Amino acid sequence: MNWEAISAIGEITGALAVVLTFGYFGIQIRATRELAADTNRLHRSNGVREIMLTSIANIEIRQALEKGLGTRPLHEMFSKELGISTDEAFIMHWTMLAWFWLHWGQYASTITEKDIKELTGVVEIFYNNPGVQLVWNNSPFAKPALEDEFVDFVEGIIRSQNTSN
Repeated sequence: MNWEAISAIGEITGALAVVLTFGYFGIQIRATRELAADTNRLHRSNGVREIMLTSIANIEIRQALEKGLGTRPLHEMFSKELGISTDEAFIMHWTMLAWFWLHWGQYASTITEKDIKELTGVVEIFYNNPGVQLVWNNSPFAKPALEDEFVDFVEGIIRSQNTSN
């Protein structure tokens, strides 16, 4: 074998190593982006939940939000339907929203079938409660504010539960 052949084999081997390295880096970059996106969604979900839970605990914030967002008529309807005070309706509304965002964060970062099965069980039990359904179906900050894919996931479970009952 002459030096030119050995050199050609070396160049081909080197080029193949470079291509494989770039492929590996591409896979790593994709995995890193997906992890960063999951982390971002979970932080967003937690941030929204913290604001909602803080507003539930502070009457001044509750009153300001209700006035600023114009949700008094909605809370009056929740109050009438659930037989609770309008203040309790606000708390119910925002607590349910905190739960919805928690579930969205869980759904948006789900990676295994076990995760989906666990969340499906939660949705089957939780979202079929009449009070939860009232908020889910009527709040402008529930379905309209959440990702369509998550809403479809929840709605599909609710539909399958309603048809099996």
